[in-house]
Amino acid sequence: MNPHRAIRPGPSGNGWGSGDPWLTWALCADARSGSTWLSDLVASTGRMGYPDEYLLQWERWCVRFGLSAGTPLDEYLSCLVRHRLTPNGVFGIKGSLSQLEPFFDLFSGAPCVWLVRENKVEQAVSWQRANDGGHWHRQEGGKKPPPHDASVERILGFYDELMSRHAAWQDFFAARNVQPLLLTYEEVCRDPLAGVQAIADHIGVELDGVEQVTSSLQILRDETTEHWVRCTEAALNLRG
Repeated sequence: MNPHRAIRPGPSGNGWGSGDPWLTWALCADARSGSTWLSDLVASTGRMGYPDEYLLQWERWCVRFGLSAGTPLDEYLSCLVRHRLTPNGVFGIKGSLSQLEPFFDLFSGAPCVWLVRENKVEQAVSWQRANDGGHWHRQEGGKKPPPHDASVERILGFYDELMSRHAAWQDFFAARNVQPLLLTYEEVCRDPLAGVQAIADHIGVELDGVEQVTSSLQILRDETTEHWVRCTEAALNLRG
């Protein structure tokens, strides 16, 4: 398999065995960072791959793509980067650090986009609600998530985990001398097209003619979110 940038045109198709990718890149993120929504925006351009958590429960992806559940990870990755290309030969993947480590072992020079949230408390509340309530996404027209139990102590556990993962990403980039494009969820919300254009510029993909980016995902944040954010911020202030 070629390095992450092969000096030649990309393959004409996106089926198994259609050729090596011209470019692979990674969207580095943690839970409730907005990465699924951003991946939808990126995919809507048709030029930047179809980023997804391909290494989360990857055995299930093997079956979905017609491979045996016992397929070795390196073989799965080799097939994956050929199967999920946009027509211009670009492959994108997203995930947490623990998920993406096998990918970086194969594509050590892949460009990285690091998506974070400025408001880590809000992210922690969102993660707790999704994890404990089982409602991770809502499509257009979908129902609001049902109420479920929550506590500041529980949310603080997710907050501490987010801070630990943020530090782990920093250490990873420093150890590998990687300069990721740092994007915040909040800035992408303010101007989604500009956020996607920044990614395209960073990874080296032309987006001439792309005037809008779209996703069917809807925001889950509501008054319950705001309540628990206020409670958790108060608890953090007491920590000192």
